[in-house]
Amino acid sequence: MVDQEKIHNQCLSNDPKERMHALEELKNFFSFMPDKQQAWNDLHRLTSDEDSYVRDSAVKAMDSAFSDISDRQQACNDLLRLTNDEKDKQQAWNDLLNLINGKDHDVRSSAARTLDSAFSDVPDKQQAWNDLLRLINNKDHDVRSSASKGLDFAFTQVPDKQQAWNDLFRLTNDENWLVRSSAAEALGSTFSQVPDKQQAWSDMHRLINDENIFVRISATLALESAFSQVTDKQQALNSVLRLTNNKDHEVRSSVAYALGSAFSYFSDKQQVWNDLLKLTNDQNSSVRSYSNHSLGRVSIFMASKAETEENYKKELEKAIKFFETAAKEASCDNPAQFCLPFYRSFYTIIFKRQDAKDEVNKYLEEAKAVIENSKGKKQLFEAVQYLAEALKEVQNIGNPDLPGMKDELSFYRKYCDYAAELMSCTDEKAPFATEVLRKAASSST
Repeated sequence: MVDQEKIHNQCLSNDPKERMHALEELKNFFSFMPDKQQAWNDLHRLTSDEDSYVRDSAVKAMDSAFSDISDRQQACNDLLRLTNDEKDKQQAWNDLLNLINGKDHDVRSSAARTLDSAFSDVPDKQQAWNDLLRLINNKDHDVRSSASKGLDFAFTQVPDKQQAWNDLFRLTNDENWLVRSSAAEALGSTFSQVPDKQQAWSDMHRLINDENIFVRISATLALESAFSQVTDKQQALNSVLRLTNNKDHEVRSSVAYALGSAFSYFSDKQQVWNDLLKLTNDQNSSVRSYSNHSLGRVSIFMASKAETEENYKKELEKAIKFFETAAKEASCDNPAQFCLPFYRSFYTIIFKRQDAKDEVNKYLEEAKAVIENSKGKKQLFEAVQYLAEALKEVQNIGNPDLPGMKDELSFYRKYCDYAAELMSCTDEKAPFATEVLRKAASSST
C-alpha cells in the first residue's frame, strides 16, 4: 500500500533529492493515493520549488495526474496559474494542449475553458496561434470546438495580424461547419482589428448565406460586433433584414436579437423598427420573445435620446410594455424577464416618487427569482445587487431634470443590457443557439 504520509513529508523535505523521489512516487502511484486532493496539492506546491529540476518535473507530473482529480476545473486553474510564472509559462501551455488532445472528454472540456486566459501569458504567441490552428484541424470535433473558442481572443494578441487574418479567411471556407461557425464568431469580435474590412464583411455576408443553419446563426450574430466598423452599412442592413424571412426560426431569432443590439448604428431606424414589429407576430415563440425584447431595448435607447420629458416617459412606458410581452413567452433564461423588474422599479421611482426602499426590495425579489436557474447565476446576482443600489441612488437625486434622467437611463441601460446578455448568452455568445449547436456537434462532423 502507498504510504502517502511519507511521500507528503518528503515533498516538504529540505533535500531536493527527497523531493524528487516524492515526485516520482506521486507520478507513478497517483491513482492509488488515498487522498488525491492532498497529493495534487503537493504536486502544485512543488511547481514553485526553488530547484528548477524539481519544478519542471512537478509540472510534468501534474499532467499525468490530471485525469484522476475529481475537481478538474480547479486542477486546471492550478495549472493555468503556472503561466504567471516566467519559468513555467511555456510548459504550462504545452500541458494544456496535451490535456485538450487527451481521451477524456471532461479533461478536454476543463482544459479548453482555460485557453483564453493562458494565451495572454504564453511567451511565443505566434507559435501558440499555430497550436490553436493545428487543434482546429483535429479529427475529433470536441477538440476542434475547444480550440476554435479561443480564436477571437487569440487574434487580438497575435503579432502578425495579416497572417492571422489569412488563417481566419481559410477557416471561413473550411469543410467542417463547426469550424466555419467559430470563424464567423471570431470575425465579428475581431472585426476592428482585421486589416481588410471590406473582405472581412464579404466573408461574413457569404457565411450569412451558408448552407449550414448554425453557421448562418453565428454569422448573423457576429454582425452585432462588426456593424459599427462596416463601411457600407446600408448593404449590411439589407443583408440582415432579408433574413427576417428566413425559413429557420433560429435564424429569425438571431436577426431579432442582432437588430436590437446594433440599432444605434442603423441609418434607416424606421425600417428596422418596422421589421422588428413584423417579427413580433411570428409563429415561433422564441422569435416573438427576442423581437419584443429588442423593441424594448430600442425604446429605452430612444428614451435616453428624448428631447422632452413627455417623450422620455412615453418611450420608457413603451419599453416596459414590450418587455412585459417578451417576458410572457415561455423561454429558458429569457433576458426580458431580467430587464423588466429593473425598468418597472426605475419608472416607479422616477415618475410616481414611490419610496425607493419598498421598490428596491420588490425588485430584488423578482430579479432573484428570475436568475435562480440561470447558468451565469453568480455574475447575474452581482448585477442585481448593483442595479438595486442604482435604484436607491435614483431616489436620492430628488427631482431630476430631463438631462439628468437621460444620463441615468443611458448609463443603466448599458449595464442592464450587459446583464441581460449574461442571461441569454453562454459560451457560444449566442442566444438560445448554444444547446442546439452542442447537440448537433455530438452527431455531426
